[in-house]
Amino acid sequence: MIITRPAFIDSIQQTLLRDSLPGQNAHFKMAHAVRRADVTPDPKDVKNAAVLITLFEKSPGDWHIVFIRRGSGHERDKHGGQVAFPGGKAEPGDRDLMYTALREAEEETAIDLTTLDVLGELTPMYITVSKFLVHPFVAYAYKAPELVRQESEVEEILELALADFRNKSAAMETRIDLGSGIVLNHVPAFHVQGNIIWGATAMIMSELLEVLDRVKG
Repeated sequence: MIITRPAFIDSIQQTLLRDSLPGQNAHFKMAHAVRRADVTPDPKDVKNAAVLITLFEKSPGDWHIVFIRRGSGHERDKHGGQVAFPGGKAEPGDRDLMYTALREAEEETAIDLTTLDVLGELTPMYITVSKFLVHPFVAYAYKAPELVRQESEVEEILELALADFRNKSAAMETRIDLGSGIVLNHVPAFHVQGNIIWGATAMIMSELLEVLDRVKG
């Protein structure tokens, strides 16, 4: 079967492959003040991870992105309960980081990998709290995916509209209660369909939105 991709998707891929990425400047627009410090990862401590940003249409021109809400059952999971892109750490058997992103997305959401085209990669981001260097990959699903959550790690699968993120009123500061008496004030976050997307996910999303601002279609 021959699949004709929308011009919007072709333009995203061309932009990712041809243009320089917005990078840290875009990240910092949605970063808490603590994250704006110049933090250089120590190569001895860094661990690689990858996430998958899957774009799909629910109807022509109505673009959505797949997110998950991470389960909070593991005490050592520093990101439990947060909204994130499907993804996880690189395993020794992974042939590359794109494979990591696809493998983790399939494990966490049961997404059909045969329906996906990987369009390119955004700027890797170092997360100081977990010492992961996260590599974000952008993918296109040629049909709306049928998703099933991995019950042991995923609390909920979210399909959030891209248009909501592109609405300037979606980005605002908020207060994040991390538990154990730790509260962050004035945290930049996206408020979309009752969900708060902050931290590394919001920073990656900020770069994606800047890339999309360059795209035609």
